[in-house]
Amino acid sequence: MRTSTVAEIFGYLVCLIAVVVFFMSVAGIVNNAFRVVNPTPGPRVFAARMLPGHGNFFFRARSGQRTGEGPGPMALPNPPDVAAMRVRAEGDARFDAVRRLVLAIVMLVVSVLVFRRAFDWLNPRQGSTA
Repeated sequence: MRTSTVAEIFGYLVCLIAVVVFFMSVAGIVNNAFRVVNPTPGPRVFAARMLPGHGNFFFRARSGQRTGEGPGPMALPNPPDVAAMRVRAEGDARFDAVRRLVLAIVMLVVSVLVFRRAFDWLNPRQGSTA
């Protein structure tokens, strides 16, 4: 029994999309495997820029506070713990990389299953007719 032309076009489009998703998933697996190993590849991920005369850009004093005037309400609060922030940022980046890696693996498996099912539907095996 021959399927209609529209059904065949649909089936081959599903196969084509499954192949595209497959290759995108492979690329995602490779990229995220590297990100799991090295979640913060450089200064782009964690950077604190100093502006001249304004203190740390990300952690400015509240309005009305001035720096370097001794203890009291006008002094800056304790500086943030940069090492703890770096560890937290690295942990967040690693979690995000693992989440994307798992998603890419699931998409790869689903694309293989969809391709196999659509291809089998388009090209049924001929049984032995006796």
